[in-house]
Amino acid sequence: MLLKFYFQVGKHKTNLIFSISALILLSLISIATFTNTAFAENDDKIVIMHTNSGPLIIELFPDDAPNTAENFLKLTESGFYDNLIFHRIIKGFMIQGGDPLSKYGEDGFINIGQWGTGDAGYEIPAEFNTIKHNRGIISMARGTDIDSASSQFFIVHKNSNFLDGKYTAFGKLLTEESYATLDKIANLQTTSKDIPNDLHASQIIKASVITRADIENPPSPEELERLDESNSKPTISGRYVNTEYDFSLLPPKGWTILYAEPDSGPNDPVITFLGQKKKLLQGIDEYAPYIYVNVNKLGDKTFQESLDNRIAQYHKMDQGKAIQIQSERMTTITSEQGKSYGAYLLTAKQMGVIPPVSFAQAIISHTDFIYGITYANHEQHFETDLIIFDNLLKSFGTATQDSEPDISGLLEEVGIKTTEQETTESQGGGCLIATAAFGSEMAPQVQFLRELRDNTVLQTESGTSFMTGFNQFYYSFSPVIADYERENPAFKETVKLALTPLLTSLTLLQYADIDSESEMLGYGIGVILLNIGMYFVAPAVLIMTVGKKILKK
Repeated sequence: MLLKFYFQVGKHKTNLIFSISALILLSLISIATFTNTAFAENDDKIVIMHTNSGPLIIELFPDDAPNTAENFLKLTESGFYDNLIFHRIIKGFMIQGGDPLSKYGEDGFINIGQWGTGDAGYEIPAEFNTIKHNRGIISMARGTDIDSASSQFFIVHKNSNFLDGKYTAFGKLLTEESYATLDKIANLQTTSKDIPNDLHASQIIKASVITRADIENPPSPEELERLDESNSKPTISGRYVNTEYDFSLLPPKGWTILYAEPDSGPNDPVITFLGQKKKLLQGIDEYAPYIYVNVNKLGDKTFQESLDNRIAQYHKMDQGKAIQIQSERMTTITSEQGKSYGAYLLTAKQMGVIPPVSFAQAIISHTDFIYGITYANHEQHFETDLIIFDNLLKSFGTATQDSEPDISGLLEEVGIKTTEQETTESQGGGCLIATAAFGSEMAPQVQFLRELRDNTVLQTESGTSFMTGFNQFYYSFSPVIADYERENPAFKETVKLALTPLLTSLTLLQYADIDSESEMLGYGIGVILLNIGMYFVAPAVLIMTVGKKILKK
């Protein structure tokens, strides 16, 4: 994917402690001195990179990106870029270098599998500006953290204006010879991972700092093409906005953003968010969760027709043992902007894969597009990160204000019972304590309770009467407990353990054939008595037994 080169860097921050007066004085001195001398001196400095394919002469823009320009000069002067290569090449898009792991040494090129993950040992703040990412522009690579740039940079081969305002542009190729070198490197044959086959052809032999006066017949400075700030300001808030497919969302904090490559197909993800790797219980492997977005135009089909087709495919895969569907339902997602979208939610497990992967998918309605937002994780950590997926769904939004299609009765043909919003609200809302305990409304345990309530208990008059009385009692205290769970992780884990016997006992109702009011009453009373025995009678008997033994002593 396109932004494999926007690596996720680690944190290398040092905490310095100053008195307030000293800090203010230091700030004033730094601003006065650094701004008036260092940056002024950089106005005339130029970087020349001698590669095996020719020279790359780079003029810098310290007025637009002063810290970035200064960092690039410092690394160049220290010899940091010497013998590194442009390790990632995508013809028609960009060439990327600056990873110290790609350095050519006594043992040749090593650690090729890790190229793209190295840095200078520190991070620099972003300096987003209005410079457009046109051919020849030099910009900083970064992770999803906007302040995670370090040493890696890329040179734009063909105009890539979808990067505008999101990455720090700080320089530009100065000479026609430099553009010829760019074309030579960009046209190198590469592996499937965009690494050049001829590593030496993309190697930076030596990088030096010179001045404009050192160049024979230097071209006159050109006016940079910039964003029109009156109509469209750079996106610097961290929110991902896609105007082509009319959606936006807030990426998970700390996750890497992987953009779609220019030659991606219609079914490829438009955007992918990659989480941090986590060790598995066996302590051998690591697995990184990810969330990706697919978008397709509805065309002549309605949202209902497209959704029905997708669900039928999932059911076919389930029957063929390719996946195991754990839950599915219709719901309404209300965004942070207060707009509601009809959505189909699916949780399932991939079968026959190593490592074992569980996934959740939301298919969201829109007037012109159908969106598929999928979260996948190793089954050991699936529930842990469900809250991240849930929050991302809540951040979903579109630019248009068109009304969304009616989704009532949408799934009757494929045999899924639609749970209408009015039914949930009339019965008191969701399972607050379970939702807080398991981290998300989409947790399998929460969905199990909801489906048991809607599809079994509420299908009889006695069950409905019971739920009406129960909800009056339950919602008198559950909000307080749920809030306390969110504030106290230890209490949350205790509640989760306490709910396990209840969930186990309720599974009995799944296997019961309830066709009448009397059967509902019989099974319901039986489950209630079973839980009274587990939660009250058994502990009381145990306490009394232990108490008697202590008194005898």
